[in-house]
Amino acid sequence: MQTRFSTQQRDRQREYLENTSFDMIVIGGGITGSGIALDAVTRGMKVALIERKDFASGTSSRSGKLIHGGLKYLKNFEFSIVKEVGRERDIVYNNARHLVYPINMVFPLIKGESFNKITLKAGLTVYDRLAGVKSEERHEIHSKKSTLQNEPLFHKKTVTGSGEYVEYRTDDSRLTMETAKTAFEKGAAVLNYTEMTDFIRDAEEKITGILVNDRLNDDSFLLHGTYIVNAAGPWVDEVRKKDHPITGKHMVHAKGIHLVFPYEKIPVHSSIYFQHNGRMIAVIPRGDTTYVGSTESLYEEDMNNIYVYKSECDYLIGCLYDMFPDLDISINDIASSWAGIRPLIGHDNSKPSELSRHDEIFESEAGLITIAGGKLTGYRKMAERIMDYVARRGHIKLSPSQTERVSLAGGNFASEQDMHLYMNELYKQYEHLQLSKQDIHTYVFRYGSRTGLLLEQIEAFDSSHTNHEKRNIAAEAMYTVEHEMVATLADFYDRRTSYLLFDIDRVKRTEPVVTEILANKLNWDSYRQEEERHSIQVLIDQALTFLE
Repeated sequence: MQTRFSTQQRDRQREYLENTSFDMIVIGGGITGSGIALDAVTRGMKVALIERKDFASGTSSRSGKLIHGGLKYLKNFEFSIVKEVGRERDIVYNNARHLVYPINMVFPLIKGESFNKITLKAGLTVYDRLAGVKSEERHEIHSKKSTLQNEPLFHKKTVTGSGEYVEYRTDDSRLTMETAKTAFEKGAAVLNYTEMTDFIRDAEEKITGILVNDRLNDDSFLLHGTYIVNAAGPWVDEVRKKDHPITGKHMVHAKGIHLVFPYEKIPVHSSIYFQHNGRMIAVIPRGDTTYVGSTESLYEEDMNNIYVYKSECDYLIGCLYDMFPDLDISINDIASSWAGIRPLIGHDNSKPSELSRHDEIFESEAGLITIAGGKLTGYRKMAERIMDYVARRGHIKLSPSQTERVSLAGGNFASEQDMHLYMNELYKQYEHLQLSKQDIHTYVFRYGSRTGLLLEQIEAFDSSHTNHEKRNIAAEAMYTVEHEMVATLADFYDRRTSYLLFDIDRVKRTEPVVTEILANKLNWDSYRQEEERHSIQVLIDQALTFLE
């Protein structure tokens, strides 16, 4: 049974979930769970994926938004990881060119930090070879003079040179959603706002399914499956506790924050990755903004309501002043912010330095399979490892993983040139809508090869909206409800478009228009509309409020 990936088709998807026995049920709609669902369904398994909120509503929308090639692992001589993530980065780029794209990254050499010109040159050379970096993207080493010419903002007394290499930037929340959507289009049953609340067991106490609460309809149903995979990210222990008290290895949460500034406040010429007292800080220009991060601190507070603290802002701003002393910025210049939790794996009495950054698989006596840890870049290999584990455990013969060659939804481009030809064609075809080339560029780097569907919707709204911004965003809202399973204002403004993170003023200007579209499409009454407006205002306040 197949429907559109739409909230309007929710009841049909729910009915299918209730009436089907699955080979695998995946709990968690972040990048890990979505990747597992895609790998499983493309190997021929009958798969269900559920997410208690929206896709990528946890860690997977709160990363540094980089598909790292693994350079930092060289410091610890973890060559196998560099090789794996370098290769994975290339695969993700080929499968989702509209969401993963190369950027030049400058790594400045700083007096007193751990790299010098010799070690950086050696490290980048090894990195290029292990990660399989294309010849045209291999690193360059710059003298102090050329470094300061290329980036005049650098501290002239402490920067002694730099290395320049290629990293890949992404939209993490859309990468996650489109992985889930691709799994759906390949035959998986996928539903957001469905929360696992308990396990179903047989006479031998083995898990045979889960009890699920439909959070939009406020009722529950049973979901049956042979293998239950817990991929709930920072919440994996909450799921494990419903099975059995946790002993031994467990999740330790590390909080990281990012701050967004208007570009004119931090007008860097390229992306920068610099060391500050041994810690890595990224400074990434993105359109009219520059974002900065990240911090890392152990976190034991409310996982569902994560605030940025003033002390964290002060720390990052201090790092910026040490690197760029001529800046004129303060906490009042922050245009938005986000905070996320990274799940690390520890054991009783483990020290922060002993926490594992890598993924691991656990299985309980009742049969719950849990995967924890890992990074955005490695999601496809994590999915492979889970599937290989399931095959060994169940003595199942599965075909090899197919996902190396599966384009994600919207990623139907043979090359970068192909994508730019598509942009030019759309610009000419829809010139009458008075969309700029930058508008088309932005949409294609969000919706990819499906941007034409969005532009058709903009065209349909053209006669009823004299204000182009409102016309365009009304069309985006309509498109994302009908094709991307948007169910709330936060789904739209945060995880489908990132306006909440990078253009809060647009959220404030257009909220009434988007609320009206969603209310009409999803049958919201006046109470639900007010509830949604309040929720988005809370998120705006959270992005701009820094606790003492």
